[in-house]
Amino acid sequence: MDSSSLTEMHISALKEIGNIGAGNACTALATFMNTMVDMTVPNVRMMDPAMIAKMSAVDKGLVLGIKVGVKEDVTGMLINIVSMEFATRLINVYYPKEFKVLSDLDDMDRSVLCEMGNITSGSCANALATLTGMVVDITAPEATPSSISGLLKQPVETYSQDGGKVVVIDEEFKVERTELSSHLFMILEGSSLNKVFERIGLPPV
Repeated sequence: MDSSSLTEMHISALKEIGNIGAGNACTALATFMNTMVDMTVPNVRMMDPAMIAKMSAVDKGLVLGIKVGVKEDVTGMLINIVSMEFATRLINVYYPKEFKVLSDLDDMDRSVLCEMGNITSGSCANALATLTGMVVDITAPEATPSSISGLLKQPVETYSQDGGKVVVIDEEFKVERTELSSHLFMILEGSSLNKVFERIGLPPV
């Protein structure tokens, strides 16, 4: 299943899942951070798995990736990628701390960030379950500083063997006059994608 096999209706359905998940995540983050959180309309796009291999040649920056597995009726992985600025803002909800590099994160810091990953990834999984009527659950999150290509390489290679796709949800949040961005990568195996399409009345690809 390459990107060209997806029709505009297939892509629109995936974008709708991303939009609903991002909206739910914004509401949940406001509760988590106990403050007003605004969000621009998320940009939802498809990424060809072949692009990940090309990224490794130029992708040298360190980001924080929060990974959760997707299980039950749908199989795949959700990876929330946030900047050091976003990570710092989230941690400071609980205690004051500044970072020079993401590798300075300790176990407590990672625990806070994993809770954020539970919120954003859970919102996306719930959107998927609501629109399809399927059972969608997530595994415990894992926070890892790495390059974007380093975070994506293994799951993309695993799920692309079955025709999996990568859906990227670019989100821009505004928290107390500070603009913060994050990127949620939804990687689903091909058979799971076809289950999603069939449940919402679209033909398999």
